[in-house]
Amino acid sequence: MNNQVVLQLDKISHAYKNGDENLQILHNADFTLNHGEIVALIAPSGTGKSTLLHIAGLLEKPQKGEIIIQDRKSSRLNDRERTQLRLNSIGFVYQFHHLLAEFTALENVLIPQLMARGSKTKAVNIGRDWLKKFGLGHRFDHYPGKLSGGEKQRVAIARALVNSPKILLADEPTGNLDEKNSEHVFNLLLQVVRSEGLTALIVTHNHCLATKMDRIVTLHEGKIIPCHL
Repeated sequence: MNNQVVLQLDKISHAYKNGDENLQILHNADFTLNHGEIVALIAPSGTGKSTLLHIAGLLEKPQKGEIIIQDRKSSRLNDRERTQLRLNSIGFVYQFHHLLAEFTALENVLIPQLMARGSKTKAVNIGRDWLKKFGLGHRFDHYPGKLSGGEKQRVAIARALVNSPKILLADEPTGNLDEKNSEHVFNLLLQVVRSEGLTALIVTHNHCLATKMDRIVTLHEGKIIPCHL
């Protein structure tokens, strides 16, 4: 890990309307993520963890503030440029795998590569390599319906990493698994992230898993602050 900042949130504010009420999710929130750092985000339900990840991942625009990814200010980018930056620099893992049922494990993993207009042959080789890293070399041609919960989530993580992003954003990546599978998949995720020198922000409710990361933050009154378990 070094002090090179790869993701910066600068004075981010975001609110939602709930009837006549204005729900302030983020309020002048600041956050930096350094190269090679793995950070856990723990906060109660409804505090805006998913919103924060969506904003950091350029899936949603904040009402105020700036997201800077590898020195690029996203507010200056048009929609096509934002999509390209997200595709090349960010991998996103959801709590529920969101695999396409009609595609095999390998085909699901290839989707980001093909969206980036890479060659099909190269994409297949890269996809196979990533599935092997997650212990799924024997599952290339299996459809999601034939995979276990842990296997589906490993495919989803491989898909998030197939374009070699600089940043991995994960929203409860093992939250839908039983305790045994959760720990196995999470340890594998950490192992791969560290070995590849990636940077990650991971939302989790599991305090034991959070303590395995480099530092822990939480959301309080719209701010991102350190958390000590």
